[in-house]
Amino acid sequence: MVKKVQFPVIENRYVEVEQVRLRGNKDGKRGQVMLEYVVALGVFLALVGVSATLIYVFRAYGNRVLDIIAVS
Repeated sequence: MVKKVQFPVIENRYVEVEQVRLRGNKDGKRGQVMLEYVVALGVFLALVGVSATLIYVFRAYGNRVLDIIAVS
């Protein structure tokens, strides 16, 4: 026979989370998560922009080197 073991801390935490969800957001956690996503998106777009710029610059520089070699 298997005996059921209850974990009151886990159960209370679950009830507390449900109560927060039902009564609305008063501590600003959702705003913080949204801000973190926006910042992460901004960093990602900046990284893509810098990468695209570097690829463009290095390709242009490579073409200049190839043109100099082709002339001589």
